[in-house]
Amino acid sequence: MSNKSTGTKFEREFADTLAEHWFWVHLFQDNKNGQPCDVVAARDGHAYLFDCKDCQEGVFPLERIEENQHNAMQLFFLTGNEKGMFAMRFPEDGIYLVPYDRLHELQEAGFKRINASICRTQGIGLEDWLEQFEKREESHADYNWK
Repeated sequence: MSNKSTGTKFEREFADTLAEHWFWVHLFQDNKNGQPCDVVAARDGHAYLFDCKDCQEGVFPLERIEENQHNAMQLFFLTGNEKGMFAMRFPEDGIYLVPYDRLHELQEAGFKRINASICRTQGIGLEDWLEQFEKREESHADYNWK
């Protein structure tokens, strides 16, 4: 399987996981001009922007963050949404969500690439992130959908 098809598969799996946890999810279609992100999701009045990276080699080169991604992540946040995040999957370690601003800070500090260990300290595991919503929902379980 090519890197592109592996990445596309991960994007779909990631979007499906969010949808299974009651997020409204839109998966951007790949286009020849390149889109600045892969997934936009919303839940409980909050919108989230994700770019998915399948790090099969165990590292992610920060130079792969493109200018349009920098712009989209910053503007998404400046317009009142949650911070844009990179969903990074590592073969042996799972999926981590790392806020764009943390990756930008690492780049500014001279980091050229990151691995799962850095993602673990600078971000949050996907399952832990999703669990926060379940806990929040339990405390607000009095929804009236009638």
